[in-house]
Amino acid sequence: MPHPDNSGWMSLVAGKPVTPKRYTSVEEIVEGRKSGSRGSMPGPRPEVAQLHEGITLRTRGGLALTAELYVPLGEGPFPGFVYIHSGGFCRRSAVDARYPAMQIAAAGHVVLNIDYGLAPEHPFPWAVEDTIYALRWLMRNGAQYGHDGGPLGVGGESAGGNLSAAAIAFLAGGLDEEIDEGDLAGVEVAFSAAMLAYGIFDFPLLMTEPGSNLGSVEWMWNVAYLGPHFLGLHRNPLASPVFAPNLDRFPPTYLTVGDEDSLLGQSLSMAKALAAANVPIALSVVDGCDHAFFNLTHLLPTAGPEFERMLTWLKRQTGARG
Repeated sequence: MPHPDNSGWMSLVAGKPVTPKRYTSVEEIVEGRKSGSRGSMPGPRPEVAQLHEGITLRTRGGLALTAELYVPLGEGPFPGFVYIHSGGFCRRSAVDARYPAMQIAAAGHVVLNIDYGLAPEHPFPWAVEDTIYALRWLMRNGAQYGHDGGPLGVGGESAGGNLSAAAIAFLAGGLDEEIDEGDLAGVEVAFSAAMLAYGIFDFPLLMTEPGSNLGSVEWMWNVAYLGPHFLGLHRNPLASPVFAPNLDRFPPTYLTVGDEDSLLGQSLSMAKALAAANVPIALSVVDGCDHAFFNLTHLLPTAGPEFERMLTWLKRQTGARG
């Protein structure tokens, strides 16, 4: 069953005892970044042919949207994938997500791992816009890194799962939402697969099932990310993709979540909505795992095999040969 707080998985990731912060203000969220990265390399770095750091995709409002890009070993061209890191929309970076993103690359994909703009300085829908821009950027520029020009996979963890699904909803067409699309507006993106790990998809459900995330739900995910009028955005499909009216246009989707994660209901809600829209889905509830288990494949006996299952599924969707 879900744990009453996040001390267990946070301590495992950090490698030392951690007492979860119960936020009481937006200022505390910004201050909390000073503790630095918690890291994300549970084992030897996956082997890739090229690692490009600090690629600038665009600059707006004085902030550069940067990314890392990984090219797999072997002879291309390769299918593409855009990876979106976790951190509650307010923390972490592409460096923290290197392990899962590079594993996807080692499985035969050109992977773009982005540093989207963080809240509260850059609130909703900034991070969604960055995700959409990154997907279009890889379609436009990926050939020089070996991308085959075909449909893209997209995915990420926690907040990254939310942003991935929101970007699919927008790029699939049919939404009335107006966003800053930058100079790549109109670039079409087709999707091969979505890989969504322990994501946030249903903000109204967060309010009734906060579980171990009390404090984060109110201050990080609502006030800092959605802003002071957050209730008015709860059913916006770019905030809560479960309410997107075009779910039937989603690609095959793999949802994974631990049976000890208080966000379990989020993945169940999204899986139900996608299934009702006749989207091919795989839903995996992983025994003995809490949140963030992509970072714990070396410690949790069920985490590594689950990640391998996801990669096997992904390669079937994308045609990767890795």
